[in-house]
Amino acid sequence: MPLLGFHQARRAPLSRWQRTVQALSWPRPGGMLLSAAGAAVVLAAAVGVQSAYPFQSTTAAPAQRSPEPAAVAGNGPASGAPPVLPTAAAGLAAHAGTPPSSIPGGAPTTAAPVPPVASGPQAAAVHNMSNPASVLVLVNKHHPLNPLDYQPPDLVTPNVPAGPGELVLLRREAAAAVERMFAAAGSNGVSITVQSSYRSYATQVSLYGSYVAQKGQESADTSSARPGYSEHQTGLALDIGDANVGADCEFTICVEETAAGRWVAAHAADYGFVVRYPPGLQAVTGYLYEPWHLRYVGTAAALDMRARGIPTYEQYLGLQGAPGYK
Repeated sequence: MPLLGFHQARRAPLSRWQRTVQALSWPRPGGMLLSAAGAAVVLAAAVGVQSAYPFQSTTAAPAQRSPEPAAVAGNGPASGAPPVLPTAAAGLAAHAGTPPSSIPGGAPTTAAPVPPVASGPQAAAVHNMSNPASVLVLVNKHHPLNPLDYQPPDLVTPNVPAGPGELVLLRREAAAAVERMFAAAGSNGVSITVQSSYRSYATQVSLYGSYVAQKGQESADTSSARPGYSEHQTGLALDIGDANVGADCEFTICVEETAAGRWVAAHAADYGFVVRYPPGLQAVTGYLYEPWHLRYVGTAAALDMRARGIPTYEQYLGLQGAPGYK
């Protein structure tokens, strides 16, 4: 006989799906087995991902050194110090032409082309162009002597024919070269004379002043240098003439057609001289054509200029023209 007051509710029977879920739930043996299998699958997947995409540390790497700069041609191998880049003068703008480099995958750079570095006698000329004691000094309307009243310490008188009343003075090295050049010309039947050579600062003051008085400063500046701006003051320049031609041809363009003028145009470089003011290049040199005006720069530079077809010393140094005073 059932006890009164006690009621036991009867559960509804479980479906097949519910019995399966119950058998595979934790902590029944089936559930534990299923959990272990799932963990194995997850671990295997993690190992596969790591091999394909290795994890990277989030710690900042130490700063890397930039590669050492490559040596610039003519400046020796690279070292810890940055290379010496060519300057505008040593760079030689007249021979520039290196195309700008391109950034991989991008547009070309806008950096200006770097001209080749001067070497040999050209490099020596660039290095010494501001040194009044050097035979390679540059003197033009943009580059005066420093100091303006500079006087060479080694002036001598070469043993060569000279014009009437002319005291020939040149620096020792140039004087020796003139003697060799005149002797060679003489052996070819050409008689060259010196019409003008070294002029002091004081002499140039007087000479330039007389030109200005005669024809005005603008005209004087095309044919005579201001004091301190004259190549004659270096002791490295001379004006030549032909002993077999009359005085009316002195310091005029007709010197070009004389035997002396033709000979120096062809052979002066062999002795270290250049015709300093060539025709048609007044915009570069600042002076009209003077076939009689020679300038000593040494045989290495003179022969290099001739071999490379460079007509003016300004162009040889890679400089812009100096048509007028600054």
